[in-house]
Amino acid sequence: MTRTPLSISLRLCLLFAAIAAGVFGVVDAYLYRTLEVQMAQRDDADLLNKGVLVRQLLRTLPAGGRMPQEQLEAVLAPMIGQEGVMLHVSLPDGQVLASTVEDEMRLPAHAPVPLARAPALDDIVEVDGGPAPAHVLAMLADYGGRGARTQVRVLLLRARSDRLAILEHYRADLLATVGAGTLLAAVLGFWAVRSGMRPLRGMAAKANDIHTHHLATRLDPAAMPAELREMATAFNDMLDRLEEGVQRLSGFAADLAHDLRTPVNALMMQTQVALGQERTVEDYQLLLESNQEEYERLARMIENTLFLARAENAQLALAREHLDLGRELAQIGDYFELLAEDRGVQMTLGPMPEHPLFADPVLLRRAVNNLMSNAIRYTPPGGQVRLDARTEGPWITIAVANRGDGVPSFDLERVFDRYYQADPARASTSSVGLGLPIVRVIMHLHGGSAHAEVRPETGTVFSLRFPRHAGAA
Repeated sequence: MTRTPLSISLRLCLLFAAIAAGVFGVVDAYLYRTLEVQMAQRDDADLLNKGVLVRQLLRTLPAGGRMPQEQLEAVLAPMIGQEGVMLHVSLPDGQVLASTVEDEMRLPAHAPVPLARAPALDDIVEVDGGPAPAHVLAMLADYGGRGARTQVRVLLLRARSDRLAILEHYRADLLATVGAGTLLAAVLGFWAVRSGMRPLRGMAAKANDIHTHHLATRLDPAAMPAELREMATAFNDMLDRLEEGVQRLSGFAADLAHDLRTPVNALMMQTQVALGQERTVEDYQLLLESNQEEYERLARMIENTLFLARAENAQLALAREHLDLGRELAQIGDYFELLAEDRGVQMTLGPMPEHPLFADPVLLRRAVNNLMSNAIRYTPPGGQVRLDARTEGPWITIAVANRGDGVPSFDLERVFDRYYQADPARASTSSVGLGLPIVRVIMHLHGGSAHAEVRPETGTVFSLRFPRHAGAA
């Protein structure tokens, strides 16, 4: 079962919630710990002050006799207050003089602060026991005036239960704050994401308006947020390429239909004329021979079209090998020599490079054959066609030059387009304008290029540039 991915809005919303929970949690933990430490420090300072006051008060009590426990506790009560502080005063032999401790069995036995030293914060220790830990200050004090002093042991205890209750309440408030803050951040984050993605929804709406009959729609990068301008530009570039491809495909289909219609119409017309009346066997043989030429032309068109379609869809696999270029071009020259003689054209072979050519031999011959066929066809009697090759840096260039009527300069870039005829008057029944496009596709398959130029000294020159090294393609 395929799991449906979460939407970007929901993902960002959950991410914002997680970030908010983390931030609120860290901040609240810091505030809680700070409050806890400050409250403990304040309690210890208050306990220390009470201890100092109790020690001073015991020293100023009248001499000459001990006060009853109830009376002494009443005297000391204002010193300790009612904030969870308990007092226990006893003689060295353990006799209790005053005590507000409910369970004296749980009193700690720490060494008291001697009389010669004033108590400090470091003398306060934390002890466990009871429902909560307590802070204890133990010290020795003089009890009674001069001449009748009695050394007593004073214990001051502060239970932390009241402070813990405050901290627990504060902790509950902090947890509630974390939950509320996280929920608020998630809601606001979701709203912000939805608002921020409005331009993307606009792009989606534009994309939905595009189809093969309506490719003129474009996005306005200037109206997009900075983060989406590059995407809008890339989107427009993609639409430009698609529009160009659709136009080329439409043009190709129209050209193909036009060129197929011509031989088909010729076949139909010849057949209708032949069937219009009774004819001799020789007439029917001539008709069939004429039809055979049209069939061959149709077969070439179909084969060339299929070749171009397979090449442009990367369905052709090259069978490259290292070729002796001089021998390959010499064989091609021999093949066209008779055709050139029939047309009264002189054909020459130029010098050849010693470096082998790494190419598919079948496709190489097809590309050069197309150039040679065109050159001989468009060279007037008495003209010259020259085939040569040379090394130019990382390239090996094969050139076919002829001194025909030449190709106008403004047509040089278009002669490699499908079904393009530089001179419509030249459009014979045997040429359909696919030879040079096939040459260009073959060169692209080899990682090279095909060019056409007109030179005053050599006439029209078609050049094929192959990579010299196998890894350069």
